Amino acid sequence: MYRYCWLIAILITCMNAHFACADDSKSAAKEKSAAPKKKTLAERQAFAANIVIAFRETHDGWSSDEVLLQDKLNQAFLKKCRELVPESNAAECNWTLINLRKAGKLSGIRSTRRRYDRHDDYLHAAEIAARLMYDKYEVSTDRMLCDPKRRAEFDSVASKAAPKVDAYLLRKASFGLRKSRRLQPELVLRVADWKKEILTFPAEKLVKDEKLIPDVPGIYIFRDETGYLYIGESSRLRSRVSKHLDHSDRKSLAHYLWKNGVKKITVELHAFDAESRAKVKNVRRAYESELIRSRKPRFNIAP
Repeated sequence: MYRYCWLIAILITCMNAHFACADDSKSAAKEKSAAPKKKTLAERQAFAANIVIAFRETHDGWSSDEVLLQDKLNQAFLKKCRELVPESNAAECNWTLINLRKAGKLSGIRSTRRRYDRHDDYLHAAEIAARLMYDKYEVSTDRMLCDPKRRAEFDSVASKAAPKVDAYLLRKASFGLRKSRRLQPELVLRVADWKKEILTFPAEKLVKDEKLIPDVPGIYIFRDETGYLYIGESSRLRSRVSKHLDHSDRKSLAHYLWKNGVKKITVELHAFDAESRAKVKNVRRAYESELIRSRKPRFNIAP
């Protein structure tokens, strides 16, 4: 158990720092999903009642989850919401619908149509996209799918990892991951309040121009259509990632890149401020280890 003492110590340090500054405002640069306008209790109740009406009139026998996930159903639902509450926005309507379902307020509206799909072949793509959305915006899967802008970004990322799979199925797969608690945010990400920027690039682009890679401490993630390939950390992302792309010293990754090339590889960078806690190697190792534990990249040796 002593081999993990350094990780536990770092997590405790991060948690103490996190709680000490819990009242500080978060970085204004971090984009959040649109928050609904604050309403009185009576206004919230009236709004919820209209959402129930919109759902009842447009669900066509499907559940509230399907109304959220299927484009045609969601468009019909949102159109009705705007008719009933012209000032409403899509994210607010979808989020209220999900919460009404969780609160049991839709139990009187019967669902008569169901669809069962197996997601095994593309579950990795849904996980990659959902985790990337959380890493970038710190929004849950439910929140992300309720917001049309976030949803479109999720679709784009997931479709690149599974290009032959319909976006609806990828959304549904992410919902399944969330319900099975397989998308719990990594502990380090939840307690460490470091200045962080998430960047993604096709590996080919980085081979042509390594200056796109920030020359700062960080974590790098190699992935392709099969899932996560390799996760590493470095005090200087630019030199380390460039080394991997030129001739990796990780034999399994080097062989994979030599055999398959970089055309279908995506590199995800978690770039930290040079003066953040991430400049300390053991801190980066804690972050890296947590990502390896939860995402299980193919070519890593478990720390």
